[in-house]
Amino acid sequence: MEFDEICDKCEEWMQPYLDRELDDAERAEAEKHLDGCGYCRKRYRFEESLRIFVRDVCSEEMPLELKQKLAALRTPL
Repeated sequence: MEFDEICDKCEEWMQPYLDRELDDAERAEAEKHLDGCGYCRKRYRFEESLRIFVRDVCSEEMPLELKQKLAALRTPL
C-alpha cells in the first residue's frame, strides 16, 4: 500500500478510532500509522483537542443574558 493510501485509510478511521469503534486489527493498524506519520498524528491531536473543547464548551451553562438575546432574535416560522 502506498503512503497516500494509508493516510487516506487513516482519515477514514479517524472518527471511529476516536469513538473507539474499530476492531482490534483496525485499531492496531491505525496506531501503527499514527506512530510513523507526523501529518496524521497532528490531525489526530487536532481532532482529539477539538472534541475536548466542544465537550467543555457544551458543559458550560449559557449566561442568562445570552439566552435572552438569542430568544429575541428568533423569528416565527
